[in-house]
Amino acid sequence: MATDGPPENVVQDQVRSLLESEKVKLWEPPYTAENKSASPELKILGEKYALQLCIDLGMVENVLESLRCNSLQGLSAKKTFEDTGLATIRINYTSHAKRKEKTKLTTKLNISAKDLRTEIAKLTGMNEEHVKLIMNSKVLKMDRSLAEQNIKNNSIIMVMQITLTEEEAKEQETVFQEEMREQDERKAKISRTRKGAEILAQHGENTDLSNVPYLEIADQKGRPIPIPAVEKKALLLAMTLHEKGRAFMKKKDYASALLYLLDADEEFGKCGSELLNIVDNHAVLQLEVVWCYLQLEQLDCLRDAEERLKRAQTRLNNCYGENLERLYNLKGNTANEQVLYLRLKLLQGVVLYHKGKLDQTKNHLNEAEMLLGKLSVDDKKVVQLMSLGFTAQEARLGLRACNNDIDFAASHIYQRREEKAEIRRKEKAERKRKKQEAVNSLMALGYSEKAAAKAFRSANNNLDRAIELLKRSPEPAYLDEEEAGPSNRVEISEETINQVAFLGFDHSAAEIALRRFNGNIERAVQALIDHGGYLPSSLLNSPPSSSSPEDMEVGESSEEKQREREIVEEVLADIPEHEEDYLDMPLEEEREVIIKYKTWLRGSQNLPRN
Repeated sequence: MATDGPPENVVQDQVRSLLESEKVKLWEPPYTAENKSASPELKILGEKYALQLCIDLGMVENVLESLRCNSLQGLSAKKTFEDTGLATIRINYTSHAKRKEKTKLTTKLNISAKDLRTEIAKLTGMNEEHVKLIMNSKVLKMDRSLAEQNIKNNSIIMVMQITLTEEEAKEQETVFQEEMREQDERKAKISRTRKGAEILAQHGENTDLSNVPYLEIADQKGRPIPIPAVEKKALLLAMTLHEKGRAFMKKKDYASALLYLLDADEEFGKCGSELLNIVDNHAVLQLEVVWCYLQLEQLDCLRDAEERLKRAQTRLNNCYGENLERLYNLKGNTANEQVLYLRLKLLQGVVLYHKGKLDQTKNHLNEAEMLLGKLSVDDKKVVQLMSLGFTAQEARLGLRACNNDIDFAASHIYQRREEKAEIRRKEKAERKRKKQEAVNSLMALGYSEKAAAKAFRSANNNLDRAIELLKRSPEPAYLDEEEAGPSNRVEISEETINQVAFLGFDHSAAEIALRRFNGNIERAVQALIDHGGYLPSSLLNSPPSSSSPEDMEVGESSEEKQREREIVEEVLADIPEHEEDYLDMPLEEEREVIIKYKTWLRGSQNLPRN
C-alpha cells in the first residue's frame, strides 16, 4: 500500500459515500451486536473497502468504527429530541491553534441563530461578534430562528471566523486588543462592501451604465446584453459582490472570499433563469464557490459542491454550447474559456474521489491535466509581448488563445482591442441616435431644440421624465447658459466628467451636476446620490450660490455622503479593468491539486471499476 495516501478525514469522506451508495446501516446487525459493540462483519466490510479504495486496512477499520459510534450517538440524539424537543447540533470550527475541531450542543430549535452563536462562542472560546454560522453553504440570519432556517436535529453548522486570531494574542494583551480592532475593521468592510454594492445597484436602476464596463452584462464579444429592469438591481448587486469575492481569492483569502461569493449567489438567485443561461457569470461563480470549499478543506460541503458543479456545467453548456460551438461561432476561439472547463473537470474529479469512485476520478484528473498542458503559458513570451506595449494580462490571454504563438498572439490582441473600440463606437452612435429621437419628440410638442436637449439630459435620458420637467418648469430654465443670461460658468474638463461618470452615473447627468456645483466633484456626486442619479428641476433652476432646500440637504449631509462615496470607491478599487480578467488564471493552484490527488490515486496499479 502507498504510504503517501490521503489523510483520515478524506478516507472518512470516501467510506461514508460508499456506505450511502450501498445503503449500509452500520448501527444495525450484522455490523452492530445486541450489546452495541462491533461485530466481526464490520472487519469484513473494512477489508472490502480497503481493497476498493487502495487504502491501509487499519485506517479504514478506524473510520468504520468511528462512523458506527457516531450513528449510535445520532440515534440516541434522535430519541432525546423526540422525548424532550432538544435537538443536537454538530459544530465544525477551526480552533485558535488552527486545528480543525468538532463539538456538539443540544438546544431548542425555536431559538434565534444569534442565541446559537452565543452558545457556540462559549464552547469554542471565540468572540461571537466575529463569527458567521454557515449551513449548506448558506449564511444563517441572526434574527431568524433555527427552525425557520431549516436547521434540524443532527444538523451540521460550520463556524467561520471573519479573521483568524493570531497566536501572539494569547500571550500579550496589547497584541490581543490590536487583533480585535483589526477584526472589527474586517467585519465593517464586509458590511461596507455590501452597502457600496447596493448604492451602485440603486444608481443602476436609473443610470446609463456604459461608462462602468464591469456593471454591464455582455456576450463573449463584449456586446452589452439588455437587462430587464426588474432584474437589474439584483444583478448589479450580485456582480459587485462577486467581483469583491474574486479579489479576495486573488489574495488567497478564501474564507473572506466565500462569504462574498455566497452573498452574490443569493442575489443571482433573484434573477431570471433565462438571463443566467445566456451569460457565464453564474457558472463561474459556482466554480469559484467550490474552489473555496476545496482550499478551505470543507469536506462537509461535498454534496453542495456536487450540485453546484452540475449547475455550472448546465450554465456553461447553455451559454457556450455543449461542444463550445456557440462560443466558437461568436468569438472564433475557445481557448481562454477552456480554463473554466479545466477547473470544472478538476473539481468534478475531486468530488468523485471523495465519493470513492476512483476510476472516474482518474479519467477526470487526466482530462484536467491534458487541458493544463494545453493552456499553460510561456512566461518568457509574456515578457516579450509586454515589451511591445501590451499588458501582462493581455499577453497571457493572447498567448493562451493562440497556443503560445507570439506572432499570432500579438495580432489577436490588436484585433481584440479594435473589436472593443468598434463596439464602443457603435454604442456611442446608438445612444446619440436615441437621444436625437427623444429630442425630436420633445420638439414635436412645441419646445425648442436646446430646451428639449437640456431637459432630456436633466431627466437622465428618460423621455417621460423630461416631459414632466418641461411641463413643471418654464422653458428658459432649460436653455443653455449663454441664452439664459450671464453666469459664472466654470470650464469642466472631460476627465472630470468621466471621473464622476465612472461611479455609475450617466455622462450627461454627471456634466450637468458638475456645472451646477461649479466643478465641485464631491458636491456633484453627493447631489446625484441624493436624487437617484439626476438633479431635480428645483435644484437645476436655483443658482449655484443659493441655498435651495435640496442644496441645504446636500450640505447638511455632506459627511454622510462623503462616506458613501468612499464606500463606493472601495468597491470599485477591486473591480478589474479587463473584461476577461476571470479567465486569466495562473493555473498553479490547479497544478498542485492535480499532483496531490494523482499521488493519492497511486495506491494501486490496477484501479477497480465502480
